[in-house]
Amino acid sequence: MKSRDLFKDIFTLAVRLLGLVFLYLGLSAVPPLLDFGALETAAKSDLLSAMLPIVFNLAVAWWLLGGGRLIRRAYPEPPGIRSPAPAQRERVVSATTPTSPKQTTGLDAADQKLSALVEKPRDNRGA
Repeated sequence: MKSRDLFKDIFTLAVRLLGLVFLYLGLSAVPPLLDFGALETAAKSDLLSAMLPIVFNLAVAWWLLGGGRLIRRAYPEPPGIRSPAPAQRERVVSATTPTSPKQTTGLDAADQKLSALVEKPRDNRGA
């Protein structure tokens, strides 16, 4: 395993654990809002100020637990590894394919040379 992959895995784990921390913070702030007696006497600004940390913590937790964009931002894919799209592959193949009659490839030429070197089996075997 490459060190880059190891660091990426550790970073992914850290991001997900941080997401769980934010999920805990968001869910732990919910029980005071379940007191209906307090909700009836509270002003709208009090309710809003009680809801904002919950919404913020849950939104950050959702973003961190998904983690795809943050991890891709921290560890982008190397440019040489990506394979071209199928449409691009067809264009490359059609551009590299010669229009002249079929030529033997390197593998076919090697097979022909090897077959000349290999002795053919004899039909007469000693009994």
